[in-house]
Amino acid sequence: MPDKERAPRISVVIPTFRRRDIVTKNVRAFSRQEFGSSFEVIVVVDGSDDGSTDALRELNVGVPLIVLDQPNRGAAKARNHGASIASGEILLFLDDDMEPHPRLLEEHDHSHCEGADAVMGHLPLHPDTPLNFLSSAMRSWAEERKIKLTQPGAKPESFEVLTGQLSISRALFFELGQFDTDFTNGGSFGNEDTEFGYRLSLNGCNVIFNPKAISWQNYAVKPRDYLRKMFQAGHADVLFARKHPLQMTTIFSPDSPQRRLVKYFWRPLQKMPTLSAFMEGIVRSIALTLIDRGVENFLATRLFREAGSAAYWRGVWESGGVPRYQSVRVLTYHSLSNLPTGSEFEPYGIPVEQFRQQIRVILSAGYHFISVDEFVRFIEERGGLPRRALLLTFDDAYADLPSALPLLRERGISAAVFVISGRIGCTNDWDQRIGAPTLTLLGSEGLRQLVSNGFEIGLHSRTHPFMTRITDGDLIQETREALNDMERAGLGRPRLFAYPHGDHDRRVEDAVKEAGFTAACTVEAGVVRPGVNPFAIPRIEILKNDTGWRLLVKIGTGGLSSKVAQRLRGYLLYPKRISKKALKRYTSRRTSASGP
Repeated sequence: MPDKERAPRISVVIPTFRRRDIVTKNVRAFSRQEFGSSFEVIVVVDGSDDGSTDALRELNVGVPLIVLDQPNRGAAKARNHGASIASGEILLFLDDDMEPHPRLLEEHDHSHCEGADAVMGHLPLHPDTPLNFLSSAMRSWAEERKIKLTQPGAKPESFEVLTGQLSISRALFFELGQFDTDFTNGGSFGNEDTEFGYRLSLNGCNVIFNPKAISWQNYAVKPRDYLRKMFQAGHADVLFARKHPLQMTTIFSPDSPQRRLVKYFWRPLQKMPTLSAFMEGIVRSIALTLIDRGVENFLATRLFREAGSAAYWRGVWESGGVPRYQSVRVLTYHSLSNLPTGSEFEPYGIPVEQFRQQIRVILSAGYHFISVDEFVRFIEERGGLPRRALLLTFDDAYADLPSALPLLRERGISAAVFVISGRIGCTNDWDQRIGAPTLTLLGSEGLRQLVSNGFEIGLHSRTHPFMTRITDGDLIQETREALNDMERAGLGRPRLFAYPHGDHDRRVEDAVKEAGFTAACTVEAGVVRPGVNPFAIPRIEILKNDTGWRLLVKIGTGGLSSKVAQRLRGYLLYPKRISKKALKRYTSRRTSASGP
C-alpha cells in the first residue's frame, strides 16, 4: 500500500465526458498496477450528465482517487484543472477510453529516470473493441506509429504528441503554460496536444516514445461523431496555423489531404456555402445509410472518406480559411453607454446591448476577429490572416468597458484597449474642457481584469494631448515616460500606441517608434493592407447609428462616412442613378473625425 504521507511520484489525470461505463472500467484497472512508488488518480468530469461523477466516487481502487466535477469546458481545461490540484512529481495524462497496462506507470517512470522530459506510449486497440472500418483504421495507425517511432534514431515530431497517453514533469508542464484551452472551448476537439508538443519542441525538450508503456484504447467513435470531429479538426488546424504561422506549411502541406477531388472540388466548393452544404449532405447521407446497413465495401468507405473531407474543409472555411497575407480592418469603439442625447458626443456612446447586436451582425456577415499577436505578426510580415479579418480596439478605457466581457468571452474575441497612463482611475478631463460629459476611466485593478480576459493593453499617451502641438520634450513624456507609468502600474510594456484625437505627423510617428512601440493607430478610415506603414494604422470608428446594412457597408468599405455609404447603397440598389466615376470619387474619400 502506498505511503500516504509521502507525495506521490505520479499523478494520473483523466478528463471524461459522458463515458460513465468506459471510464469507471478503466479507472478500476489501476488497482492492478505493478508500480513500486506511490501514485494518485485524478478524474475530471467535464460536465457529464450520465452519472459519471457518482459512479466514480463509489469506486475503491486501493489508491488515492480524486473525482472533480466542472461545467463542460472542454478537455484542455479539464486536464489543466486536474493538473492544478495534482501533487505528483510527474503528470500522466490519459484519455478516458484508455485501459492501463499493469506496467504503464513503471515504464513511464523508467523513461523519466533515464532523462526524458516527456514520454509517449503505445496505444494499441483494446481486444474487446468491435471491429469495423473505423476501429480497424485506428488499429493500423497505432501499429504503424509504433514501427515508425521505434526505428533507430527516430524522434517524435510535435504533431505526433498525443494527450491519449503523455507524461511530463509537473514543474515543466506549468513552466510551458499548460494546455491551450482555445482549442477545446465549448467542447471542441483537436490540436491542444499538437500545440503543446510544438511548445515542447521549441523549448528543446527531450520527448521519448516508450513502446512498453501501453494503454489499450476502447475505440468506440461512431461514424456520425467522426464526421463531427472532422469538422472540428478543420477549425482546429486553422486556429493552430493562426497561432503558429511557421507551422502553416506543415499543417496544410501537399502531403495532407490534397487528392484531386479535394483540390478541385471540395475546397473550391466552400466558396459557395449553400451548394457545398447540399453536396456534403448528399454524400454524408448515402455513406451513413450504407454503413448503418452494415455495408463496408469500397464504395461505402470511399463515400465516407469524401464526407470526412467535405466536413474538414467546411471547418476550415467557416474558421476563416487557410491564413494568407490579406487585408485586415481595425475597429475602434469608445464608451459602452448612452451619452447625452443631441450632443456632438452622443454618436460615440454605444450601450452594451447595441454593442452586442453589432457584434452579432458582424459575425453573421462572415467576419473573423483576430488577436493583437496575429495583427503584430501580420504587419511584421510573419503570419497570415483569416478571411475578413477584424481587430477590435477600444480607446480611453472607460469604466463601462467590462460590461462587454461576457459577450467577448462567449464569442472568444480578444481586443486591445488604449489607456491614458496619467489618467488611470480618473476622468476624461481632456474632453470636459469642450463640454463632454464626465466619464470615469478604469483603474489598475479594472485593467488587470481586462488582461485576464484576453485584452491587450495599449497606450493612448500620458495626458491625451494633440501630439503635433507639443514640444519634443513633451513627446518623450507622452510616449517613453508613459510606458514607464504602465510598468509601474503593473500593466506591462504596451506594444501598440493610439494617437490622441488621431493627431500625428512624421515627427510624432518617429517619437513613437523610438520609444519602442511596434505599431501606432490613427482614426483615419481605411483598410490595413500588407506593407502598411505600421505607425499610421487606419481604423474604422464604429458609432451609435452604425446598425444593420450601414454597419456592414462601413466596415466593408473601410470606414466611409454615412453620406458616402448612402450613396454607395443607392448605387447598389439603383446602379443607373450614379456613374462609376462619381462612385470612385466618393469611395476614395476618407473621414478623419475623432471621438472622445
